[in-house]
Amino acid sequence: MKISRKNLLFLLLVFCVHLVNAQTKSISGKVTDSSGFPLTGTTVLVKGSKNVTIADSNGNYTINVEKGKTIVFTFMGFTTKEVLVSNQENQNVILQDDSISLGEVVVTALGIKRDKRALGYASQELKSDDINKVNSSNFVSNLTGKISGVQITGSGNGITSSSRITIRGDKSLNINNNGPLFIVDGIPINNNVYGVGGSATTQTDLPTDYGNGASEINQENIESVNVLKGAAASALYGSRAANGVIVITTKSGKKGKGLGVSISSSFMTSEALRLPEIQGVYGAGSKQTYDPGADTNLGPRFDSGISLLQNGSPGYSIGQGQVLPFEFRYNLNDFFRKGSSISNTVSISGSDEKTNFRLSYGKTNSEDIVPNSNLKRENISLNLNYSISDKWKLSTVATYTKSSSDNTPVTGYGSQGIMYNLLWNHTNVDLDWLKDYWITKDVKQNSMFGWGDNPFKIAYENINAFKKGRLFGNISSTYEINNDFSFMARIGMDNSNDFRWSRRPIGSSRYTNGMYREQTIGFTEYNADMLLSYEHSFGDFSVKISYGANSMNQYTSESKIEGQGISIPGIYNLQNINVMPIQSRNIYKKRINSMYSLANIAYKDYLYLDLTARNDWSSTLPANNNSYFYPSASLSFIPTSLFEMNENIDFLKLRVNAASVGNDTDPYRLVKTYDNGALAGTLTNPNSILNSNLKPEIATSYEVGVEAQFFKKRITLDASYYITNSKNQIVGLDISQSTGFNSNVINAGKIQNKGIELGLGITPVRTKDFEWSLNANFTQNRGTVKELTDGINNYIIAQGPNGGTIEARVGERMGDLYGRGYLRSPDNQIVYDNTGSPILDTKIKKIGNYNPDWMLGLTTNLKYKNISLNALFDVRHGGKIYSMTNAIGMESGILAVSLPGRETGIVGKGVVQNTDGTYSPNTTSISAENWYYSNAFRRDNIEANSFDASYVKLREVSLNYRFSDKWIKAVKMQNLSIGLVGNNLALWTKVPNIDPETQAISGGTLLPGFEVLQLPSSRNYGIKLNASF
Repeated sequence: MKISRKNLLFLLLVFCVHLVNAQTKSISGKVTDSSGFPLTGTTVLVKGSKNVTIADSNGNYTINVEKGKTIVFTFMGFTTKEVLVSNQENQNVILQDDSISLGEVVVTALGIKRDKRALGYASQELKSDDINKVNSSNFVSNLTGKISGVQITGSGNGITSSSRITIRGDKSLNINNNGPLFIVDGIPINNNVYGVGGSATTQTDLPTDYGNGASEINQENIESVNVLKGAAASALYGSRAANGVIVITTKSGKKGKGLGVSISSSFMTSEALRLPEIQGVYGAGSKQTYDPGADTNLGPRFDSGISLLQNGSPGYSIGQGQVLPFEFRYNLNDFFRKGSSISNTVSISGSDEKTNFRLSYGKTNSEDIVPNSNLKRENISLNLNYSISDKWKLSTVATYTKSSSDNTPVTGYGSQGIMYNLLWNHTNVDLDWLKDYWITKDVKQNSMFGWGDNPFKIAYENINAFKKGRLFGNISSTYEINNDFSFMARIGMDNSNDFRWSRRPIGSSRYTNGMYREQTIGFTEYNADMLLSYEHSFGDFSVKISYGANSMNQYTSESKIEGQGISIPGIYNLQNINVMPIQSRNIYKKRINSMYSLANIAYKDYLYLDLTARNDWSSTLPANNNSYFYPSASLSFIPTSLFEMNENIDFLKLRVNAASVGNDTDPYRLVKTYDNGALAGTLTNPNSILNSNLKPEIATSYEVGVEAQFFKKRITLDASYYITNSKNQIVGLDISQSTGFNSNVINAGKIQNKGIELGLGITPVRTKDFEWSLNANFTQNRGTVKELTDGINNYIIAQGPNGGTIEARVGERMGDLYGRGYLRSPDNQIVYDNTGSPILDTKIKKIGNYNPDWMLGLTTNLKYKNISLNALFDVRHGGKIYSMTNAIGMESGILAVSLPGRETGIVGKGVVQNTDGTYSPNTTSISAENWYYSNAFRRDNIEANSFDASYVKLREVSLNYRFSDKWIKAVKMQNLSIGLVGNNLALWTKVPNIDPETQAISGGTLLPGFEVLQLPSSRNYGIKLNASF
């Protein structure tokens, strides 16, 4: 029988098909998470082929696969799982929650995105939802208590208050050089404080706080904030990153069909969180006798039933006034008002195959609790990305902000200060009497005392206004040369122009003839970056090596012109000044050129090594010392990816790093230059001996840490221990004025900071509809002065009020406060004189330290279906604060704490020194008037007026409802939520009469540890709406 060739080929083909069908089988199953919930959309792929399917809405899948092949199951946020096919026909798969998933990609130095598991240093990221629960006029305050290692303190200087922020403590003897570098979309932005005015206790020109630069960022535009804490994390940013980096990434357009519109609106009302507690028992006078000219409230009791000519009553200041019952009328709420803030942001976003964009406009109008004080801010932002080709991409980010205020009040001890005039007042006065503050308009004020000002006149006539425009952003281009090489070029700019004007009317106590001043501050910084990167995998190794360069050019100009003597009352301009104006102008230029490189080496998925190196050349250092090199190395090891561990340990990472960061100084500290004189066209010698041999400052840091997750991510832990040594501090040491100078600029000092940081997350309850989670951030840092320079054991970092200082002394802590205090016996008891008054020691002593012993931020989050409740408690334990509010309030007798002993006298607890040198208990009674006016509470007794600054604050609360998906789809929206929100809602502290989270300002310097009649902080609460279409 013959078989044709054609039939033979047909039979052979049938046999092969039968053989293949015998080896190919259909496998079905279900994909779930560890709780049994189906993972809809799981990708099911036959490894090494294009055979793929997707799990349905119930997690079910079916796929045809040959025996011996491997099926790969992947789902975002979960670990990938591979299953070998043998004889099974049904294969259910459980995917484990990936402890470090794609959602943990963070933005690090130079804007490079990294998988967090690969980082060998501490960084902590907040997402948009973490920041934007409650709107604030200064977004930096919204970071408080949410990041370990970060200390943020407001200044208590009104609605434009600056925030002082430090990471891992103060590292510099220059108190203005301890703040972190702010980076927005890869470009540094300016966060300096440019104050105006003199010290916090000058009687003539008290300081005004116009805020710092980071406060101008619209928090609704922020996608994430990543804090790089140590030198290893921030070394690639150069010398300005010696104190850490805050990396801000703004929102961009998302892929999707059509245009998307998002709206965020909030209305907040505010009130004083805490006002000084006024006593309502005694009125004006002394020795329980009425005296309307006295500056104290030690007069008759209010229950005496007498009627008197009332100081402050209508007509009193022109020798008239009213005879009224002598009673308590003084209420600070008659001066401070309810504040408000309305904030709206609208954004439009869209994308196509090559382009995505986001355009937003925001506007905020805020009225402060201080009358006639406000803040207005508008901003427009654009984030645009365009793909020229698959390899070449362009992007630009730009933000323009316009800020203004009709008035920003001064603060401090002086007649221009609001709190000064409110505390040197009488409790029998009705503040409503003072609202009509003019006797003769623009010439003579209705004031109770010739040495003080009417507080309403200060609010409405002592104007400190400003208008500021600011543009910052960048343009960048990325080109993928091939599969291994890529190149990035970027240029960025931060430019601002701030115009300020101040006026004082005729009849002001310190400007009897009036005053007008104009000030302009311009700032421009350009940054140009280039980065060439190589990335390749070699078997189990993957390597990324980058080499880059940066050029930074900075220009600052400050000009001021001031004239005293107003010709025509009520008209304020330079042409209406009848005395030669005093003017000044300063220009500062600075350039830093840099080259840097980095290498990221990974072995499999459990060992990561990062190496960086940077060299800076600074124009502010001498030619022989202007180049400084600093490297870093960090290692991350993940045992859970290498070893089989207990099933309750989901993830474990160990990290270690060492790094060095250099720093330069301010311009013009090398060679002698002349300063502007008080009169136009004149010059004066500088106050400091300059140094042409300065060296760069160097900070070296060592850090170890651990990250862990347990029980299906129910418990998370992030812990760090670090040591940072900062040496070659560039400071101006005081010298004898007989030399013709006040200070000598040298390299001196070594500061060491040690600390621990703990981040702990616990989810006690997690069900389908309900979840309760807790997060805690714990910080403990201690900075120590290791050395200064030969022959010098102490250095005054900053001068506070009334002889108080912040000093660095060898062997002592950074942040120590010094001043006069009680004379004490050998067993530490207060020593009294023979009149019963405590004796003030002539020697300066350490009062305490402004840094807390430790800080804790505790967040609790409750979520039931579409309702969520979040609360943040901020705890600071330890530290000292000097309070002039309490000192003055005790002297004037206006505070409730000054009531004890008014009628019985006071016997101070302590001892008197006998003639033979021994001590015996004090038994001498002293009148309350002499007690409160004596050394017991006089304002230069820094010890008596300093308090334990510990506190607990209910920092933030939000109750939010998100409308159901069904309802949202019915009205053709993507999202809609509404919430009741508040911040700074409650305070628990032993410090009397003030919020201890405050600090004085002196010129452009924030002074932690000192409160000098700052304004009350605000409690804020309101409603917030978010919608998207």
